[in-house]
Amino acid sequence: MDFRLPYRSEPVVGPGPDSSLPEAKPKGLSGRVLHAAVERALRIQQPAVAAHITRVRRNKPDATPAEVIAGLDKQYLITVGGLGAASGGTAFVPGVGTGVALATGAAEAIAALDASVLYTLAVAEVHGLRIEDVDRRRALVLAIVLGEGGAKLMQKVTGGARPWANELVDALPVPKLGPINQTLMRWFFKRYLARQGALAFGRALPLGVGAVIGAVGNLAVARSVIRSSERAFGPPPSSWPDPDPVSPEQ
Repeated sequence: MDFRLPYRSEPVVGPGPDSSLPEAKPKGLSGRVLHAAVERALRIQQPAVAAHITRVRRNKPDATPAEVIAGLDKQYLITVGGLGAASGGTAFVPGVGTGVALATGAAEAIAALDASVLYTLAVAEVHGLRIEDVDRRRALVLAIVLGEGGAKLMQKVTGGARPWANELVDALPVPKLGPINQTLMRWFFKRYLARQGALAFGRALPLGVGAVIGAVGNLAVARSVIRSSERAFGPPPSSWPDPDPVSPEQ
């Protein structure tokens, strides 16, 4: 699975008066760009994610849910690590300055965020959770990307549920998501911008050091997302929740 924006996004529309979209106000250009990137990524079409998992199952009809998730983990790590190395590698190219490397690092950070959203939704699909509501996607993705802090908040609001993703999708009332998402978005802005800012300066180092820092830093972040996903969803199902897809020959 190519996690670098393989799907079309739905148009982003502003929140209406009764919307539960968070009211967190991002500060500065970086914050506004990141907020727009989050909203765009969260509107990835759910049918496209479901279609991808169906294709995987058709290509590997004997693969268990655990094996498919392991494949998603591997491809996610490859994609995000490659993004970091490519961004950091620009500082090694003759004639490319640190400023350009920092600019490409910002674009890479957004691409890595897109990859995290797609990965999370794909794993949810394997677990039989199809999340059509954008507010629920927002809470799920932000809590997973935030790691331990996000998990603790979601366990608290879901009554200590472990894993908590099922409770979020099936039982948590939508009106309750407004303040939850506002808190998650505020934490996300602060931590993600700080973390990506530190990585951006590391990736801008010359002589190939930036490529190594970019790849290693992004891999560490991706592994954290994978661990958070495992806590959120729990063990993979022992069997597929729906019938096997039609084989390619059929």
